Amino acid sequence: NGLWLGEVPPQLQNLSFTEKMLIARVKHNHCIVKVHMSGMSKLRANVVSHSLPMPKIYSVLPPRCEELSEVLAFLYLGPNQPTSKEYKRTPMLVRRNKVADALEWLKLNHIDYADLKISYDNINSYPEDEPPVIVNYSKSMESNVDPEASAVNASEEDEGADDGACPFVVHGLTGASLEHMGKIRPYEITARAIEHFKSGGKVLGIGQS
Repeated sequence: NGLWLGEVPPQLQNLSFTEKMLIARVKHNHCIVKVHMSGMSKLRANVVSHSLPMPKIYSVLPPRCEELSEVLAFLYLGPNQPTSKEYKRTPMLVRRNKVADALEWLKLNHIDYADLKISYDNINSYPEDEPPVIVNYSKSMESNVDPEASAVNASEEDEGADDGACPFVVHGLTGASLEHMGKIRPYEITARAIEHFKSGGKVLGIGQS
């Protein structure tokens, strides 16, 4: 049907969610990642993304580490604060060599990256054992089962993975609630989203009166 683009090169395979954000030349969305641990080890993640009022176009990649909070936020819910063991199972970590390899391949092989400047100083500024953005932790002893997404006769057992990478789903925000998004700063959107998740909200609408 004309949609086959060929094999994905090794340099672009198995990138984490955050690594994919770092190599994107144009960013259209602000993303809020919520990771919820319940029980002793079950992790489940949701990513809520909404359109930025103006897409961010980069001439240098990756962006400086401190700039990443303009397009990415992280909320962790669980009985205890996350450790490096939990971080390794989330989509939030960055492997510097993986990012460098991906950008070098794109610069050589993708026409839209031909004039890109790769900043190795920026790459080396990213930590590899913890998320590159502030971790907003909220203590929670609740199950991570989403009642709105569960069948009536479904088991009450917590959802998620006991080991390895945790599964995650990406949700998009659209509609009239985003009509005035251009008037709201990213940190205000993040703050509202975090408060919404902490209060147990399932559907997130962000607007401005």
